[in-house]
Amino acid sequence: MDRKNGIDVFRFIGAFFIMCLHTGYGSLSQEYSDGIRLVSRWALPFYFMTTGYFLASKIVNKSLDFKRVEGNVSRLITIFIISSFIFLPLGVLKGYAENSIDAVLIGSYFHLWFVGSLVIGYVFIWYLFYTKRSILLSFISMILILLALLTDSYDQFFGYSLSYELFRFLLVIPFMYIGVLVYKNRNKVVNHSFLIGLILLGLIVQFVEAEVFYSLFAYAKTTHQFLIGSLITAVAVFVLSVNLELKETRLSLWGRQYSLFIYLYHPLIFMVSWRTLDILEPCLLYTSQSPRDKKHDSVCPVESEKVWGGGGG
Repeated sequence: MDRKNGIDVFRFIGAFFIMCLHTGYGSLSQEYSDGIRLVSRWALPFYFMTTGYFLASKIVNKSLDFKRVEGNVSRLITIFIISSFIFLPLGVLKGYAENSIDAVLIGSYFHLWFVGSLVIGYVFIWYLFYTKRSILLSFISMILILLALLTDSYDQFFGYSLSYELFRFLLVIPFMYIGVLVYKNRNKVVNHSFLIGLILLGLIVQFVEAEVFYSLFAYAKTTHQFLIGSLITAVAVFVLSVNLELKETRLSLWGRQYSLFIYLYHPLIFMVSWRTLDILEPCLLYTSQSPRDKKHDSVCPVESEKVWGGGGG
């Protein structure tokens, strides 16, 4: 099938929004850091929808031969195994690598669940087509989205704090299905202004939701991973990327070739960067407690450290 350069451009952009979810923000106020994370929540569903979009081209006459997806599944399993081995020492040190059956699906480090989730998405959708039950996909997708919304945040209204982990893992199914639906309707042009307005609406809804949960339940804004606004924004961004008619550029090429690599290995980039900063100027990393007086400051200023004799000069 023809490449969609718009999708590839957003794959590259999305990789950096994923990085925004996994980094610290130093002395930046909690309000702004929470805002950055909320704005970035569209990225992960976007990748699931992208996978479903390209999977749809392999569905012929309402059937999906496993031979058409075995290459994708095999590649993902290989990536998962290699990445898990690479991150295993770090995962053991930081407590992410658990000695449990869960590790078979979520890997040795906190972000590798995404790859295992994709494998499950491919296999589950293939299974429904193989058993002639693909008609159930819309119902299953709706249920999984509702359960994800409930366990991420909306359980607060019922006085519970349910675990979101399982339904985060299974969100691959509804979002891959949405990607399939978008592929089937790919020739329908949607007004770009409408889609941009929908993106903005989704972001506003997301911020309102986070504010409501904080006001009513003191529920930290940084805790949210999937809200109604996140769903609206992610779908609108994806449909926009499909509708954009772009020539191949360096950005689309980078998105096609490197977005998964950036996702897989960005924690190592962060780790090296933090260690380097710690060596060059330790003060930059003290965001909760000053190394001098042990008081909980928002940041330990570099110039103050120099006055106290720790910064030289």
